[in-house]
Amino acid sequence: MDRTAKQKFGERLKYMRKNLKNINQTELGNIMGVKQSTISRWESGIDEPEHEHVRALADYFKCTTDYLLGTDKLFESPRVTHVVGYVGAGGVNIPYDDYAHGDGMEEVETPPGLNDTAVAVKVSGDSMYPAYEDGDIIFYIRNGMDIDEDDCLGRQCIIKVSDGPIYIKRLSRGSSPGLYHLESHNAPPMHDKSIDWAARVLYVKKA
Repeated sequence: MDRTAKQKFGERLKYMRKNLKNINQTELGNIMGVKQSTISRWESGIDEPEHEHVRALADYFKCTTDYLLGTDKLFESPRVTHVVGYVGAGGVNIPYDDYAHGDGMEEVETPPGLNDTAVAVKVSGDSMYPAYEDGDIIFYIRNGMDIDEDDCLGRQCIIKVSDGPIYIKRLSRGSSPGLYHLESHNAPPMHDKSIDWAARVLYVKKA
């Protein structure tokens, strides 16, 4: 990379680390198997990572290497994400996440850093205020795992309750393995729920 490319890489890496994962440089270094100072030098545009680190970073942030390397500016038209349903305060307004990949109710522009596997839901009503407002678009990725606890615990997630609806809740461990507590801003907590899957909220596009 030339200096400009290294600086762009650093800016995008810092953005992804802080806004998508909300972790510090030390935590990212531990995940990548490098020192905190290495992450700092990458983000400052001083050093460039090896190819295997670029690939590992893209996998971790669920984005393309093109985005990290700054070459996505070559796209002639915006990438789009499919909206697969509506979600309200306690549950859902219509059947949700039932669309095949590549299909949906409508399309919205994909936020920076998210790849083509992202999908979205639209908030209906104001009962999730102040966290989410009517018309907000919430993006997430179903990563093939039912529950990635490292990624989901303590965070806002899209959650499918076993034999029940889908919610946006903060996920925490329940009183026994396989059960979880679901918390929200303005509704009573739901304790010891069995869930089919959970996917962390990655990006919120305000209405």
